[in-house]
Amino acid sequence: MNHRLPLPLPVALMTAALALGSALSPARAATTAPAMDKAAMTQAWTVDKDALEKALGTGHDKAFYRTVLEKAGYWITAVNKDTADRLEYEIVKGDKSYEVQVDFDKGTSTRVDVTTNLWKAPGTRTALKDRNYAYQYPKAVTADADKVRDSVRQKTWIDEKGRMEAALGTGHDRAHYRRALEKMGYKVTAVNESDPKNLEYEVVKGDTSYEVQVDFDDAGRSTRVGVSSNVWESAATEKAKRG
Repeated sequence: MNHRLPLPLPVALMTAALALGSALSPARAATTAPAMDKAAMTQAWTVDKDALEKALGTGHDKAFYRTVLEKAGYWITAVNKDTADRLEYEIVKGDKSYEVQVDFDKGTSTRVDVTTNLWKAPGTRTALKDRNYAYQYPKAVTADADKVRDSVRQKTWIDEKGRMEAALGTGHDRAHYRRALEKMGYKVTAVNESDPKNLEYEVVKGDTSYEVQVDFDDAGRSTRVGVSSNVWESAATEKAKRG
């Protein structure tokens, strides 16, 4: 925890907004999938996440976070929780979306976490698709907020990830993975990579997607299986999640 005394509010707002603006430039935020592969996008996302957490900081009141985010060009597209001890925003800038989670004690923030926004509220999905989106701060907490709160759904996601990796296993040929995924109720919505050494699927079940990555040896048998979050979803994946 940062134990320094908080800056006076106007100074703190200016400092944080300037930090966000320099760390997350508009040009960078507007980067699109064709310009970068997913590994590079993930690395850039992580750098931006860390910069955003640092710039927002702790030791502030609740109003500070909305003001700083908006001054830095972020749209708050959903308010998933707003209580005395917790604030959760979904935010969008360019083609990137994050979930900002802030804990409070007696009106002062004690922890800030910026996470992937795997389950997006309707306003967030609209903002990511429509570059002419007319931003307005949400007037109420998101309807059925628990369905899109990453903090609520993350444990279930992690448990399912482990089950998938165990069920898929290694030592198999390439054809095994599509069959196994479909048997588990997953739909393969995109093949992002397919060569003798690597296979990468996007898969969907219900409103959740995953990325399945498999490595193969020279004999065509799998040596590693990884299931990860699917932050940059293909159009087919997004459509499948909507049903």
